[in-house]
Amino acid sequence: MYNEHFGFLAPPFSATPDSRIFYDNELYREAFANLRYGIEWRKGLILLTGDVGTGKTTLLDKIIRDLGSTIQVIFISYDQLNSTELIQLVSRELGLVGDPQDRVSSIEQLRDYLIAQFRRRRIVALLIDEAQNLSDETFESIRFLSNFQYGGEKLLQIVLTGQPELQIRLNHPKLHHLKQRIVIHSRLTPLTNDEVSRYITFRVRGAGFRGKDLFDAEVLADISLFSGGIPRLINIICDNALLLAYADGKKTVTTEIVQEVARDLGLANRPEPNRGAAFTAPDIRHSSLQTTPTTSSGPTSVMQPPRRRSLAWVPIGLVLALLALGGAGGALYSQQIKGYLGQVPATENRPASFAEYQNRPVRFRTSEPELSLALREGVTPVRAKPEDLPKDHAAPSSAPNSEQPPPQESSPKKRDSRLGTFEVVGQSSFVRGGPRADAKIIATLEPSTRIKVISAKGDYLQVQTVFEGKTIRGYVHREDAFFERPTKDKRPPNGNVVSGVN
Repeated sequence: MYNEHFGFLAPPFSATPDSRIFYDNELYREAFANLRYGIEWRKGLILLTGDVGTGKTTLLDKIIRDLGSTIQVIFISYDQLNSTELIQLVSRELGLVGDPQDRVSSIEQLRDYLIAQFRRRRIVALLIDEAQNLSDETFESIRFLSNFQYGGEKLLQIVLTGQPELQIRLNHPKLHHLKQRIVIHSRLTPLTNDEVSRYITFRVRGAGFRGKDLFDAEVLADISLFSGGIPRLINIICDNALLLAYADGKKTVTTEIVQEVARDLGLANRPEPNRGAAFTAPDIRHSSLQTTPTTSSGPTSVMQPPRRRSLAWVPIGLVLALLALGGAGGALYSQQIKGYLGQVPATENRPASFAEYQNRPVRFRTSEPELSLALREGVTPVRAKPEDLPKDHAAPSSAPNSEQPPPQESSPKKRDSRLGTFEVVGQSSFVRGGPRADAKIIATLEPSTRIKVISAKGDYLQVQTVFEGKTIRGYVHREDAFFERPTKDKRPPNGNVVSGVN
């Protein structure tokens, strides 16, 4: 309606996700690189979370458009599927015809298809949107599908996207086994104040606008405040503001127009913000994700301004703490990811190793603030040399002193069968940076790797191995511990294997 009035060639602001108009900043580039890396390198299970309107669906749409022809994508946005319906829908999207009443036959047919695609060097990816609403039964089916392997490679690459509630769901004990299998987790957060300005400029320029001062600094500050940095809300506010400006015959958007739009949408009922503090509000990217409008007891709702954070010392403290605990090993996986933040190679032309990504700064995200490191070299799946490992025997004791009384005999301590030197067998084992489910995966132990289990803490084994002269230490969940005593170090049948069912 207002396109001709302002000189737009296309509508600049739409609430419908459209990856053809994709705002590209560091956060979105990293999330895109994580998703593409996880799919193209067959990492299995990938998680993408973010608040409502932060661009998750748009990012998925861009992934679908940009993936190569050797990758077959199944996109599912139905959040009320049960276990059987999920299997049937995936099979139907792949063109498989089976008996809907015979679940076992459908699963076998699906697995055979995935193996055939793997042999043809093709990748099948399943993208599930709004996954926070899925039932526990459906999550169990997703875990089952993520177990499909052939030749040590994952046959089906699964991307789960959802709101922050999805993380809460995955923390439930019933979904513990599914969360253990998540290899990559990316989070989308609201735009900062400066990014709101760049985002709006990007949208109007992309729509063909060539004028000046359509939104001045004060107007941009208002839009940032009332939208909370949520791209969808920014689009809605700007679209309505342009419509009102067109109705008034104006060529620019004023603060009064934005205030009126915010009141009409129930986003504000407040005096004008302090103009002297425009674009000096704290960075809301790393604040809590409570940025959607909240309902008050009055006739309208109030968007509270983001609170200033006073924990600027936290990132420095975390760096020191992680370095003290050997956290630098956590960058093993991120060294691989960082290479994708430039131009991502096509699947059929991907490199045989990550050597080309060496000597680049590495950034990885956890639930804590960001940590940036510089690695001298990258390490992929670990295969250690047996001779590099510490020997698994007790240190010789000193000779007894004849003047001292002989030690009293005591019953020998029973040695924990889970400790000692082992070899990885069957399939890969994931090493995490800490003994908890949400700890970052820092390395992958490939079959025939020699490792030493140095302690056991609950469901986690603390392991150590040596790769290219560097000691790698972390924790392996007992269900991922596919370890067996080496032949020359076999123990009785009741203690020779530390393993779990994958």
